[in-house]
Amino acid sequence: MANALLQITIPQDGDDWGSDRFSILRDNIEIGCRKKDPAASCIGQAFPTDGAAIEELHHKLSSGHYSQVWLIGADAGDTPGASFYQALEAARSQGTSIVYARDHADLGASVRNCSTSLQSLGQTNQFHSLDANPDPERPEYVNPHCPAIQWPCVVTGQNGGVQFVSKMMEHPILAFPSLIAGALVIPAHPHEGVLIPNHPDQKVLLQGNSVQSGASQISAVIEDQPGSGAVLAHSTFHHFADFNLDVSKGCPSFVTDPPSSQIADNPWMLDDIRHYIRSAAAYFQGRFNG
Repeated sequence: MANALLQITIPQDGDDWGSDRFSILRDNIEIGCRKKDPAASCIGQAFPTDGAAIEELHHKLSSGHYSQVWLIGADAGDTPGASFYQALEAARSQGTSIVYARDHADLGASVRNCSTSLQSLGQTNQFHSLDANPDPERPEYVNPHCPAIQWPCVVTGQNGGVQFVSKMMEHPILAFPSLIAGALVIPAHPHEGVLIPNHPDQKVLLQGNSVQSGASQISAVIEDQPGSGAVLAHSTFHHFADFNLDVSKGCPSFVTDPPSSQIADNPWMLDDIRHYIRSAAAYFQGRFNG
């Protein structure tokens, strides 16, 4: 029996995107895992600050202790360091699948510490301080309502609202009845990150659109080849955050975007994202055990 790990890249902070901000995600990962293994669980945690706890985390990752790691990139490139990503790369070689989600500008930039089997994941994610703006003329790379937030900053809707993303390929993760044929209804966000595939094994799984320009926005990229764990990247962790699924759960004080009541008024709009998380978790659990 192998458990899942929901790992935040920053230490716990009551006024930041700590592990408590992803409780709905954790619960749904666990439900998905238990479709394949009734005894499985999902452990949710912020990045440890104690040296011994960090070493224990690295050891568990390196030894293939987890079937899957859902990594929430809430850092600004400072934590976790290269040693963590070396352990994560070792985990993947043991069959552990990785789900990685960041956000705008430099949030999650520590993933650039990946150097071997996960290097393509790091390079696929574009960061303000590390990459050139791929198209400065396109308005979706800035949000006039949040001028302090720098590109990449793609507006797909309001927190608490939804967006429609197209299924760009057939994959077991998407093999569930969705609300709209060929598409998913998932949480929107006013400043998503940017994914640019850079490896032949990477495939666009989901694709949406900017509400500012209508230009396409890659929502999820997957790398799923035999011989190592799968890697799934999302353009923002707000596809999964409690605040985006249930605005009543609140958010850190630095979030100033006005939320929508779209999901609160229409709870059925969460059906696809719940099924998606559970399907992904079940697939990764079965893939690891298989």
